[in-house]
Amino acid sequence: MQTVILNRQNLLPLGHDYIIVGDVHGCIDELKSLLMKQGLTINNEGLIEITPQTLHKSIVLLGDFIDKANEEKLTETIKFIHRNFHHLNQEKKRFYLIRGNHEEMVYRYISNDPTLEITPKRLEEKEKYYNTVALLEKDDHLKQLFLELYTECAIWFKYAYNEDFSATLTHAPCPVKYLAQSDKQSSSKMVKCISRSKNKGMKLDDLIPYIHQEAQDNQHYHIFGHLSQPNIRHYKNKICLDTSAIYGQTLSCAIITKDSLSFDSVSFECQQKKASQTYNKLFDFHH
Repeated sequence: MQTVILNRQNLLPLGHDYIIVGDVHGCIDELKSLLMKQGLTINNEGLIEITPQTLHKSIVLLGDFIDKANEEKLTETIKFIHRNFHHLNQEKKRFYLIRGNHEEMVYRYISNDPTLEITPKRLEEKEKYYNTVALLEKDDHLKQLFLELYTECAIWFKYAYNEDFSATLTHAPCPVKYLAQSDKQSSSKMVKCISRSKNKGMKLDDLIPYIHQEAQDNQHYHIFGHLSQPNIRHYKNKICLDTSAIYGQTLSCAIITKDSLSFDSVSFECQQKKASQTYNKLFDFHH
């Protein structure tokens, strides 16, 4: 039997409340509103203030904080995350980043990854899905900030309160056998699952059946984003937090306090043009 050795860097310290935020995609106004709704204060310089009341609060972004938004909002988002990542983590870690497939892809483009084949279709995809690339290619300072954040992103985190309550956090839903593993294949499965756009017309529950098949009635949660949904999708111990902020819906978070889990959301604030989306619902069972 394989022994799983947990990397201590991936274990979230107990004694903190965790605000776990779904896919931001440049919705910076909504991110600020959601954090303030959790009792955090953001000062005039855009810094999240550490006060005696918020000392115990930590933030985890589930990946895909870039792309799809307009350039002004993407710039604001990268700068806000970069500044606060350094600010909040000065004395001890309070701000955690998970790598999404959008961070991964943008990184591959701007670092001229030799394994990335540049075809006409690929260039079309770059413009359509990865609009942060063009922004970073013309703004070297912003590119450096992004690269720094990219290196700080983990593939997964785990909060293990006791033998009855835990939460494993990844960007994408993946089969249980890959969860919290550190090999290359597992990493890629936690960053991106099979493409919906390449399997149009197929129900999400048929495309990734393992998610509901492996779901269990316990409090060992797997919390992920990646699959834009019209609302939080929760089935047994599987939870999708990507509630389509950039598509005009909401930005959502899960809040872990000791061994309890709750949720909160804020609405799209119409500070930029929303993207369009046809929903393919997860856990869309017809009993």
